[in-house]
Amino acid sequence: MTNKLVVALACLGLAASAGAEVKFDQGVDIKSAIEQAVNSDVKSPYPQYGPHRVRFSKECKGFSFGAGGFAQSSERAYLSSTEYIEECRFVPNPPPPPPPPQVNPNGPKPPNPNGPKPPKPGNPKAADVKDYYPGQPGYDDNGPHGNYSYSGHYGNQQGTWYCHERRGREYRATAQVNVAARQMYPWESERFEVCMQADRVELETRHSPYRYYVDRQGLYDVTFNLTPNYRTPTAPDEAGLYSAAFAFRDGKFVLSVNDRWASEYAGEKVAIKVELMKDGFLFFNSSQGEKEFTFDAAGNYELAFAEGDLQKTAAYVDTSSDMRGPKKFYVKWGFRRLGSVSTNEYVSKGSTDKITK
Repeated sequence: MTNKLVVALACLGLAASAGAEVKFDQGVDIKSAIEQAVNSDVKSPYPQYGPHRVRFSKECKGFSFGAGGFAQSSERAYLSSTEYIEECRFVPNPPPPPPPPQVNPNGPKPPNPNGPKPPKPGNPKAADVKDYYPGQPGYDDNGPHGNYSYSGHYGNQQGTWYCHERRGREYRATAQVNVAARQMYPWESERFEVCMQADRVELETRHSPYRYYVDRQGLYDVTFNLTPNYRTPTAPDEAGLYSAAFAFRDGKFVLSVNDRWASEYAGEKVAIKVELMKDGFLFFNSSQGEKEFTFDAAGNYELAFAEGDLQKTAAYVDTSSDMRGPKKFYVKWGFRRLGSVSTNEYVSKGSTDKITK
């Protein structure tokens, strides 16, 4: 009974201060009194100190796994995130200076314009105030911001907000990543990142040939158990193919290329493109044409071609009138993997050594 009486008196007090109408001869309608008080136009007597933004620092830890068809686990990493609360005060702009007085030609002369000037209108001196915003130099999301300011308004009044941040709550957690057994080729790797912001701990995949089902265990001591769903092709190993020799014999240029991953690509193909270059004076080298060869995956590939076998390109230069005698040549080359193990993006391998024809 006592509690009900206290609530009724509190509601009557709110209704009276908010201008709500209460008819005592009809009994007290508590629900109606509260609704009238909430919808009242009477403002709170407490001052507002401007925008109070809250943000949380973000900490991430990376987890890398290499090749191998076995299950792998990371060490447990420690993460933290800190709350930062912005506190601001508003300083209105000073009022504009009054208009100059009207000069009476018959009155006293105005003061000497070269004399001492009156002091400027007072404006709070913002010592150690810096103007910076998110995304600009000096803005650090992982630490407390010092004093800073920005132009704004409070109601209809224009002015400047002077702000700083203080630390609030701090959250801590640990995280571990476990990856189930899956097929990883020798040139492949995986990288994951676990990030904590506020009380949230999330896992992100940076690069991996697999798409995983993620089973999350724990709240602040979190374990992510990853089970592979399916595999997607990744970029081929740029060092997978390498030049063994380049020579000119029996009227043809011969490029020999070795493949260090022939067994991993068994049953697939590789396309190798060559562009024959003629060594010129200083930097004036000229293209003699190009040709692409396709092979079944093997440990070694031999590309033999004559100048007449090449397809002329836009960069082709006719050097048939060159009378310098023996000429030097080299090859620009690269390759593409054709199959399901890797993507078929082109890998440029640069140039071979120069030989004399």
